[in-house]
Amino acid sequence: MSQSNPSERDTTWVEVEVQKGEAVSVYRGRALTSELERWRNGEFVRGALTLFDVYWSYEAGDGEAWVVVGATPGPYAAALGTAHIRADQVLVVIPLRDGGDRDQHRAVTVRRGEHDA
Repeated sequence: MSQSNPSERDTTWVEVEVQKGEAVSVYRGRALTSELERWRNGEFVRGALTLFDVYWSYEAGDGEAWVVVGATPGPYAAALGTAHIRADQVLVVIPLRDGGDRDQHRAVTVRRGEHDA
């Protein structure tokens, strides 16, 4: 399951909406462009779509907050920044220009239980 962090030229920044029970979670990160094309063409329905440099937002008591995996202080600070999402649970993939907003969300500390997407 180990996959090295690919180069920027082989990936596309995306926002991915995922079905989790009756809820929808939204993640952002870099995905292999080849995996995105396979998913878009309906060829990638089993296995996992891998997101690198992943981050997500969640509703906090006073508004929206963010978790940057591997960077935000808190329970995910020691993580590698990679997430594997079941391909059959992906609802929508939206290509992004870049992950520029990722860095602005790094410094926010989150507490366990209030950040799970």
